[in-house]
Amino acid sequence: MASRHRSSSREIKQAVPHGSVLGPLLFFLYINDLPLNTHGANLVMFADGINMLITDSDVCALQRKTDRVIPELETWFNRNDLIINVGKTGIMSFHNRQSKFPIKPQVNALPKVPQVNFNKLNLEYTAEMKFLGIHITETLKWNSHIQSLANKLSMVSFTIRSSEGILSPHMI
Repeated sequence: MASRHRSSSREIKQAVPHGSVLGPLLFFLYINDLPLNTHGANLVMFADGINMLITDSDVCALQRKTDRVIPELETWFNRNDLIINVGKTGIMSFHNRQSKFPIKPQVNALPKVPQVNFNKLNLEYTAEMKFLGIHITETLKWNSHIQSLANKLSMVSFTIRSSEGILSPHMI
């Protein structure tokens, strides 16, 4: 049976329509060659998110690796007319809690973490970020994620308790 509904059409010369059914697939097809053009980093790509992992136990070696990878990323992003949202981009240095590894470099001292600039913009370090719905901290502890879940459960519990006088037990 033929559908009587038809979406409006429009010409798109670049980018992917946000919120479209095919958007995630089209975006993935658009960026699928990024890992082939990036050497020295592991890329994790999901939907419209790209995460890069560069590892080394020596800060100087880590800085050299980062300095090799970033120009490759800049070239690929510029060639493909993509812009990184610096406000949603963070850098994290994973370490154990006992480590004296500082998050931010000290003023007038050699940096203890690599400095990362993307298209002449300095990217900031963060101690926590959300990755695929999970709150990840630099020490890989679960406290932040558990607190986030507890807050969400508290809101749901309040909503259920508040609706007890309004809705039937079956509806709740």
